[in-house]
Formats: sequence, C-alpha cells, structure tokens
Amino acid sequence: MTRQRVALVTGAGNGIGRASALALADRFHRVAVTDIDDAAAQRTVHAITEAGGSAVAIALDVADDTSRRAAVSRCVSELGGLDLLVNCAGVLRDARIEKLEDSLFESMLEVNLIGPLALIHTALPHLRAAGTASVVNVASRAWLGTFGSTAYSGAKGGLVGASRSLALELAPDGITVNCVAPGFIETDMTSTLPPKIRERILAAIPIGRPGHPADVAAAVVFFASNGYCTGQTLLMCGGRGIGQPIAEAS
Repeated sequence: MTRQRVALVTGAGNGIGRASALALADRFHRVAVTDIDDAAAQRTVHAITEAGGSAVAIALDVADDTSRRAAVSRCVSELGGLDLLVNCAGVLRDARIEKLEDSLFESMLEVNLIGPLALIHTALPHLRAAGTASVVNVASRAWLGTFGSTAYSGAKGGLVGASRSLALELAPDGITVNCVAPGFIETDMTSTLPPKIRERILAAIPIGRPGHPADVAAAVVFFASNGYCTGQTLLMCGGRGIGQPIAEAS
C-alpha cells in the first residue's frame, strides 16, 4: 500500500498557512499543522479532521532551534515521514530606515529568513529519505521593493535568493524548492492597515481586489505536486507585479 505523503506547514494556524494545510489535506496529504499559537493550530487540525483528513497540531517557534528540531521529530514519528515542507510562518513589523532599530531588523530576519532556512536544514535528512520531496517557501511581493519595508523586503528577498540556490543544490536529491510571493492578501497580518494605505494598494492591483489565502494555497499545492518545476518564484499579486493600471477614460 502506498504511503500518504506527509506535509509540515508552518504558520498553519491562520491565513495562508491554514489555507495551505487545508488544501494539502484535501489532496490526501497527512499534515503536521505547526504554529507558535498552539490553539490556532488545534483549530486547523479540527477543520481538517472534520473534513475526513489526517493531521496533528505541533507548537513551533520557527526562530527557536530546539522548537524546530522537536517539530520535525514529532512530524516524522507521528505521521511516518516528511515529503513536503511549506514555510508559511512570517511576521511583518517594519519602519523607514532611519527608524529601524537593530532588534526589529533582527526579528524580521529570524522569523522570515533564518528560521525557514534552518528548518529546511533540520528537515533535510527526512526529505532526502522520501526519495522525491518538495520545499515551498512563502516569500512576498515585497522582495521587489516596498516603501518603508526595508527589513521585511530584505528578509523576503533573501528567502527568494536562497531558494534558487537550494533548488540547484537539492535537485540531485529529487527535492524541488520553489517560492510563492503573495501580494496584498486578506489575512490577520494585513487587517490592521490604515484605510488610506489599503485604498492605495487596491488601486494598484489590476484585478481590482485583494487576494485570499486560498489563492496562495493553490500555488502551494501546484509546487508541491510538480516534480519538474524548481527554483521558481510565482507572484500571486493580482497583476500588481506587471505595472501600474490606468483609469478608464471618462
């Protein structure tokens, strides 16, 4: 009997991580639902099991090495392996460069760049053992440059570059590494934006609406299931990466 593929998803208690965990479970993955908020992870597991899927909740602080190692160990021991790692956990707290304190910059790097790369390092022996495996890193459109987001953009840009290098390193092992770079997505992280900033962002999206976590999850599922695509970054931004839309002539 063929073993079900096992996915470990970080930041899976809410937003894009939760949507990705649900989508993967719907496609017959057993899912390790990890989040720093254990109660949120438990809610995602409940949703998966209610729909007939298989999942386990694991508390995970991606910035802590002991927590990372424990999460991978539990995933492998309780679900029987590891075929897919989805790095969704992230944090957005930023400022213009003259107001950017070292502690803030360090926290952006620890959660958005160092944590995901360290988790890949920890999971690598198990991904190799799977024979064919995938890593999907959730970056951000901000890696292209966003005013007032030097630390966040730098961390996410680093994740994009590192993913390309990892794709070259790990291809001989049958492991693909890709990035999804969301634009403005309706999540808890973006819900606190001031109305004027929100309006300005929406005006720059050709499709004319914000994205939803399920939109990004669909891209995660694609990369998880395509063994010939590696080293790629897919912008999920409603066309905002194309250029600036113009208003209709009156």
